Amino acid sequence: MAEETVVKEALTEEMKSFGASLTRKLDEAGWPIVAAFWYYESDFNRWKLMLASPRVTSEGSRDLYMAIIHALDALHQSRTNSNVSVVAPDHPVVRALASAFQTGWTITGIPFSRQAIDRSMIEDAYIYRVTSESAAA
Repeated sequence: MAEETVVKEALTEEMKSFGASLTRKLDEAGWPIVAAFWYYESDFNRWKLMLASPRVTSEGSRDLYMAIIHALDALHQSRTNSNVSVVAPDHPVVRALASAFQTGWTITGIPFSRQAIDRSMIEDAYIYRVTSESAAA
């Protein structure tokens, strides 16, 4: 009987740099990104860059996705990058991270692994920003 072993997808330095650059470009465009982080989805064996903005709650996600496309163009990155997800600040993972972290509006690089926060298990994350505004959601 064959046994399958799944090798966890690595978060590369290129991905880390991309996440910081995209967050910075959205800042420059005036988007209130209250949380930005890579989140490992073990069910799909992939990393997803999650960006939270209160404007997603008030206006929907379309405008932020358009801003991301413009930022990708400015960064000379492919528009087909499907590992970026736009969420509202009340998303469960955002709320969990906000209960444990407050980075302010800077862009940091905090690795976070195998921790339960507020009844949510976070297998892996790489945090750029979690502000008090994301905690208030």
